[in-house]
Amino acid sequence: MNIRKYEAFARAVELGSLSKAAEELGYTQSGISHMMQSLEEEVGFPLLVRTSAGIQPNHEGELLLPVIRQLLNTSESLEQYIAKIKGADTGRIRVAAYTSVATYWLPGIIRDFQKDYPNVEIQIIEMGSGAIEQIMRERKADLCIYAGGEGQEFEWVPLCRDRMLALVPPEHPLARQDCVPLEALLKEKFIMPMPDYDGEVRYILNKLPRWPQILFSACSDYAIINMVTEGLGVSILPELLLKNYGHSAVALPMDPPQERMLGMGVPQLKTASPVTRNFMEYVKRYVSREQGIQ
Repeated sequence: MNIRKYEAFARAVELGSLSKAAEELGYTQSGISHMMQSLEEEVGFPLLVRTSAGIQPNHEGELLLPVIRQLLNTSESLEQYIAKIKGADTGRIRVAAYTSVATYWLPGIIRDFQKDYPNVEIQIIEMGSGAIEQIMRERKADLCIYAGGEGQEFEWVPLCRDRMLALVPPEHPLARQDCVPLEALLKEKFIMPMPDYDGEVRYILNKLPRWPQILFSACSDYAIINMVTEGLGVSILPELLLKNYGHSAVALPMDPPQERMLGMGVPQLKTASPVTRNFMEYVKRYVSREQGIQ
């Protein structure tokens, strides 16, 4: 079995282009076309459909793709085990994470990790909850760091609790209080995160007898902060984001207190590559340090 054929197929599908896959993997255009032809002959049926917009998998290709990705992950784990035995830790880690985690946790984690493992490539994929869960199901990521992983189809490791805070304009009457009663939001114009970024906020609002008036929606946390700062409404955002981002809006705890559980997930801990498991230890260590846990 030539694993390179399967790698080329998976990457070509992800990029939607044989030429882009060839350039990234270091093949010629004719070389990768020959590999695809050889792969289709090997399995006994066509796998790709060529269109004016590029290439995409046909029905049979779609059926094979998850198995091929699992095969590639297993092959990469084997290579990493061999490298570890040789004393040269190499490989790649694909981390799917919230923007707040990617912005305020991952740089420090990667800094610490790279000191000990300088030859490991780390790819960060920023996205919302639904997209993270989808990419984990498809095994397009080795690790995810977000909230809400309990009950998903991957193994979940809780890391820490993160308060959800009410964000109000600086001149708003609520800004002078020590905390914001949850029901006080009913009287306010509310700025809502876009779908797939709104899970935690939606969970909180569902505790109310009805939702407040949703005036705006935005997928960018920073856009929401700036809209609140300009007095366009109130919102709810996590403390991890708010305590690290400079702004003049006022962030207050809610009554009753609201929080989310941040954690990390892997498809299967026992089959995770050595480099992924090593990275997970650095994540735990960094978060414990940030939380003041010895």
